[in-house]
Amino acid sequence: MSEYIEVFIVCEGQTEQTFIREVLAPERVHKSIFLYPVLIGKPGRQGGNIKFDRAKVDIGGFLKQRSDTYISTMFDYFRLEPNWPGNEKTQGKLTATKKAEKIEVATLAEIEKLFPEYNIKKRFIPYIEMYEFEAMLFSNPSILAEKISVRLSQIENILTECKEPEEINDGANTSPSKRLITLQNDYRKVVMGTTISKAIGIKNIREKCPHFDRWLTILEQLVV
Repeated sequence: MSEYIEVFIVCEGQTEQTFIREVLAPERVHKSIFLYPVLIGKPGRQGGNIKFDRAKVDIGGFLKQRSDTYISTMFDYFRLEPNWPGNEKTQGKLTATKKAEKIEVATLAEIEKLFPEYNIKKRFIPYIEMYEFEAMLFSNPSILAEKISVRLSQIENILTECKEPEEINDGANTSPSKRLITLQNDYRKVVMGTTISKAIGIKNIREKCPHFDRWLTILEQLVV
């Protein structure tokens, strides 16, 4: 039995994988929490909708490997397939956090149904990003504007419209990454996403993104 916490995080793409490995994981080590990001599906897969049939195979695989590890996820709400558990598109005017929680509860229930013998309620912590990784980069408008070389007012206008980073929506042309590309067509997700999030810092992101903060709080409370 390990004397430290190990969490395997099944994530959507290289942006999330790099963020976890280079920004999130190092800050957890002093708490004896080790985060291991793994890409969903087979190596070299193409992007697109995140399918539950693919995710459940990876999640189940990690659950079965050892009984003393935890498994989590880091998927964009924006990319979930329509029939993902709890992902009814007619959710009304729920807040971003309420939408994410609804999907996470349904995902947990479905995984527990599929793998009942693996202590799911304790070991599986689903997390859905609202609405996309790039939302977190809006946690500090000044740093974001500087890093992508745009006017601060352009970032502030988006936040005025959407109120907070995690409420920047899932429209085809108004998702967080699309808004950044519209402002700066040289924006590159993996490299710039990591650089900007490092500059902003996890503390700042947690203060501005309550659902992200809740996920980290759960991870920090895990026990051996």
